[in-house]
Amino acid sequence: MAAESLDKLLSEGWVQQFTASGHRLEEAIENYLELGFEIKTVPVKELDMEGCTVCFDDESDRTVMIFTRKKSDT
Repeated sequence: MAAESLDKLLSEGWVQQFTASGHRLEEAIENYLELGFEIKTVPVKELDMEGCTVCFDDESDRTVMIFTRKKSDT
């Protein structure tokens, strides 16, 4: 699978929030949905980020970066 470009996501209106997995991920998704946001999660290993990513080298495949954006009115 091709890496997801951080710049592309940001240009589409997505706002980078934080990384999470397990129960914290489920909790965050539920909270953002209740607040009326669209949610996009991208596994950190599939995210094309510039700069140092050594912190994510040992992360499991279930750790994702959470992105949000306001739902459109349509």
